[in-house]
Amino acid sequence: MKYKPSDFNKVVRLGTIESVPNEINGNLQDTFVESMALHYASRTRTMTQQYTLLGTKLEDTIMIVIRHNASVQDKMLAQLPDNKYYDIVGISPDESNNIIRYDILTLKLNQRGVE
Repeated sequence: MKYKPSDFNKVVRLGTIESVPNEINGNLQDTFVESMALHYASRTRTMTQQYTLLGTKLEDTIMIVIRHNASVQDKMLAQLPDNKYYDIVGISPDESNNIIRYDILTLKLNQRGVE
């Protein structure tokens, strides 16, 4: 994969859901807690790839490309610039011996409520 540095012009925030006490009344509420922010490039699928995914659990997913980062786990949530939360349903790490390596994250919109 060849990407230019200018392709990585958006920021994805990765983190987890944790129960944090509400400052007003002390009740626990599920909140997104950011653990890292990374620049990413959008990756589009071809029409053939989109048709192949029809009827599968990956039908409504999107893909983003980040610089290789071993800290990224599939248990994390991703917050994109649209302020929506996405589950990481797949990580395709670059196992090559290249100096600059890229990982492809497959994201699916999180349907649970996150504050």
